[in-house]
Amino acid sequence: MAESRTTLPNRLPYLLMGGHICVDAAQAGLAAVLPFLVLDGGLSYAQATLLVLASNIASAVIQPLFGWLGDKKARPWLMALGVVLAGGGIAAIGLLKTYWLVVLAALISGIGNAMLHPEGGRLANLVGGTDKAVSMSVFSVGGQVGFCLGPVITVAAINAFGLAGTLVYLAFCLPYAAVLLAFNRRFLSFGLREQAAEGAQVARDRWGAFSVVMGALSVRSIVFYGVTSFMPLFIIGTFGVEQGFASALITVFSLAGAVATALSGLASHKVSIPALMVGGFCLIGAAMLVFVFCHNLPLCIAMLMLIAVGTNIFNPPAVALSQSYLPAHLGMASGLSFGVAVAVGGVVSPLLGMVGDAVGLAPVLLLLVAFSAVGLACSLATMRIEKRR
Repeated sequence: MAESRTTLPNRLPYLLMGGHICVDAAQAGLAAVLPFLVLDGGLSYAQATLLVLASNIASAVIQPLFGWLGDKKARPWLMALGVVLAGGGIAAIGLLKTYWLVVLAALISGIGNAMLHPEGGRLANLVGGTDKAVSMSVFSVGGQVGFCLGPVITVAAINAFGLAGTLVYLAFCLPYAAVLLAFNRRFLSFGLREQAAEGAQVARDRWGAFSVVMGALSVRSIVFYGVTSFMPLFIIGTFGVEQGFASALITVFSLAGAVATALSGLASHKVSIPALMVGGFCLIGAAMLVFVFCHNLPLCIAMLMLIAVGTNIFNPPAVALSQSYLPAHLGMASGLSFGVAVAVGGVVSPLLGMVGDAVGLAPVLLLLVAFSAVGLACSLATMRIEKRR
């Protein structure tokens, strides 16, 4: 990329993005393999969903641990190992015949996912030089691309080769792990954190400010999970469209989110990160209200795209901002931002489902508007913190 368009000092963020694509493709591919495990593998619905739960819990809960380890000593090789385990775990799922071995494989895949994110996020911060928001947006786009590609790769491979088609993940995860290992020494040269200039005071960790940004990122996760879980059902119930059409809208939602993620770093050049956060949550809340009450399908689809922009335009810069509040614990900040904050959405989503069962989906979407207001409050608090900084 031309120097006039970005201040990234190297292309390492794009290398990190590739690792992110691998592990998140494996995580998304696991969800796509479930119907085949039920129909061809004889699993019950409960057994199948337990696989996703096991993988997501392993990924979310263990990420801060790997972040803590990365803060003690730089371990960029963890990214390569994470790619191997994430791809190897899902590759084994199609071959194993014993259910609990399949669960173990899902756990291993989730652990691999957990290995890459903290170290990858820490390094994305360091290799980005003076433009950490752009570097973080490049890294984050990898996750979006991976989640789009995972189901496509899984379905195509299984349709072609049966359940053994999950071995396709080894075809790109193992070579890419080797690429990451080849750059291990280069990554090690960046150390644990940015070195302060001579005579400059070393920045201290600010856990309070970090917690406020984490609050906003957690709310963003709740909205994201809520949209992808319930909006297709709302569209089917309101407009009577086919299930395939509603599911396709989530793919479009993901693609719009990927574009917004890619542009988020450049957007942070134009306005401050807290202002991006405020604008994102205002856009989410307003578009959600129109979505619920407009009763016009084309307009609802347009609002869905705006919600995709709102939930993604501030996410990578906000992660970079949260890291700046924990300069001595970049790995921990990455593990919490990518792991625990995302897990909050996964935990709240079933509770929203219970509300939907009791009173309908429109109140659930209005609850997401209320959550957006909480995110807006956290964003305004972040703006005040930055003004005092």
